Amino acid sequence: MREITGFKNGVYAPVNDITIPVDNIGVNRGYGAFDFFGVINNKPFFLNRHLDRFFRSLELLRLKIDFSRQQVEAYIEEVIKQNNTGDFFMKLFAIPLNSDTAPSLNCGFYIVPVSFMPFGKEIYVNGCSLITKEYERFAPEAKSTNYLPLIYWHNEICTAGAIDVLYHSNGTIKETSRGNIFIVKNNIVSTPGSDILRGISRSIVIDIAKSANLRVKEKPVSLDELFTSDEVFLTSTTKKVLPVVKIDGKTIYSGLVGPVTKMLMNEFDKLREQCRNN
Repeated sequence: MREITGFKNGVYAPVNDITIPVDNIGVNRGYGAFDFFGVINNKPFFLNRHLDRFFRSLELLRLKIDFSRQQVEAYIEEVIKQNNTGDFFMKLFAIPLNSDTAPSLNCGFYIVPVSFMPFGKEIYVNGCSLITKEYERFAPEAKSTNYLPLIYWHNEICTAGAIDVLYHSNGTIKETSRGNIFIVKNNIVSTPGSDILRGISRSIVIDIAKSANLRVKEKPVSLDELFTSDEVFLTSTTKKVLPVVKIDGKTIYSGLVGPVTKMLMNEFDKLREQCRNN
């Protein structure tokens, strides 16, 4: 297999040689920030938005790295150049170097290319399922390394034939463990607007919907609204725009992928192709 090159604190190295000490607070406390984005034909997809979120996550989690945004961009460009594998994904990590209790923890900075098996075409044609759980993430607007709930409920997700778990709190839906959720009712697109991680794919889809003259509402969405909606879909870096047709075993509307979701899927794919061809 071809060796994959990553980055650790100013040094390019094979990913298999990049390690974190076992006594690191990131390992012991699950405390760190990261971001995750796609690379299409060796070009990052909406990198500026991802970097905006990454540095915002550092701020929210009181973490800091010794590299400027300009340096981070240059390191990303060089890692892409050294790997030159066309389409893949990339993770940025900021992991505290020790258990320092200062207001801002100094972090090691890592860039790790990763591969991901794409979802099959049939799931975009037929839609997917979700399960729901009462849960609200700590510091939800920060993209942290703490994914304990997803791991804890993994078996239930698989047993239900679902693709992810949807969090809700006090009767309103929040987000899935790895993405954002939208509903469509009477051609109005709604999505939770607070106490969530503001996904980059989410922001792209909101832009697409507004450009198509659809009404978009970022607002609290109740469980009742979810189950009585005309369409439901997810957005994320790996899922893109993914239709949802069943939640907790209950069929959403007709159980078919709706026209608004189909349009948004197509327009999102066009943006990806523009990135590939530019």
